[in-house]
Amino acid sequence: MISQVSASLSPVQEFYVWHEEFERERKATKQKKRRGYFFEENEKAIIAYNKESNQHLRDKVYSHFIHKPFMKLAENIIHTFKFYCFDDSYQDVQAEVVAYLIEKIDKFDPTKGSKAYSYFSIVAKNYLIYNNNENYKKMKQRTSLAAVDIKRNITNEIVRQDIKDSRKDFTD
Repeated sequence: MISQVSASLSPVQEFYVWHEEFERERKATKQKKRRGYFFEENEKAIIAYNKESNQHLRDKVYSHFIHKPFMKLAENIIHTFKFYCFDDSYQDVQAEVVAYLIEKIDKFDPTKGSKAYSYFSIVAKNYLIYNNNENYKKMKQRTSLAAVDIKRNITNEIVRQDIKDSRKDFTD
């Protein structure tokens, strides 16, 4: 019966039918509360989002099933790989990463064999690596030489080098 009805449904509506059945099955089997943030229904929601042409339905599925996992994914990538070299606040960087993921959401192709979580993790990580490196370069350019000298303590480096040179005569 579902296959006859699904012929007239949009991809997002088909996803909602699948999700209702999925939730009923989960409740019937009394599965434990799942840990994590990116599940099968999130991946199917992304696939339905990409296939859907109606913007209202796309927005609905995004707000209910995609936004929260994207936010958590961005948070975990930022903290796991310690991307802290940004001028903006953490929330701004996180929102920027999510916006970038939304830009790239249509490039996800499940037929290529990758899962949505893996694909978007790599996309977010590459975006943060690029931006972190750019911001680090800018930070180095803006830092004055006096500040670099204080951080390096050049006087101490010269003394250490002299000590190494003097010891070299005795260790060779």
